[in-house]
Amino acid sequence: MRKKSNTWGEGLLLLLVLLGYQLALHWALSNEPQGKAAVIMTLAPLTVGLVWFCGRTRRGRLGLGVAAMLAALGWKLWPLLGARAEVVYLLPHVGAYLFLLWLFGRTLVKGRQALITRIATLVHGRLPVEIQKYTRAVTWLWCGFFGGMALISVSLFAFASIETWSVFANLLNLPLVGALFLFEYVYRILRYPNFSHVSLQTTIQAFRNFREPGSKNER
Repeated sequence: MRKKSNTWGEGLLLLLVLLGYQLALHWALSNEPQGKAAVIMTLAPLTVGLVWFCGRTRRGRLGLGVAAMLAALGWKLWPLLGARAEVVYLLPHVGAYLFLLWLFGRTLVKGRQALITRIATLVHGRLPVEIQKYTRAVTWLWCGFFGGMALISVSLFAFASIETWSVFANLLNLPLVGALFLFEYVYRILRYPNFSHVSLQTTIQAFRNFREPGSKNER
């Protein structure tokens, strides 16, 4: 019981930190779009995430080194190209959603097990055929969401003010993800009432513990 309480406490703390971070970033972007604080706040989480994700494997570390060199080159050439300085805020947001689109979408290739299906199998074991089809459809749903979020982000950045874009990218980002997550969960319970559904906590834990096959052995 204590372990369950700790898990919920950690999740709530993480959510509060994320909300606080995005509120602070929106404030920085709205008040001083070209200030150093907004740039650092934008790039720091992306850098930490890339180091964590890519640093686990030899191939990932090589890619991380190449990305670091390209980033340094781009930082030097950016002013010379006359590009909008604010693009530095757009790239991490769109890049994160395109990465998720790739991560989910590549598992939808014919002959492969969809990512949501794979995670559901880890939680439940062997799945009924109808649940396999449903989880594959949910993987498609998330791909559409990720692609749509990236498209809306680029469109707002191109045609609206930086403040308007920031409202979408920073203030509405987490609520929209959470809304889709909750919608799918409720729909699944109503659509398959006889299936042994797990709690949201177990589902989130499964995502957190998910590893690509072979990722632990590659060094």
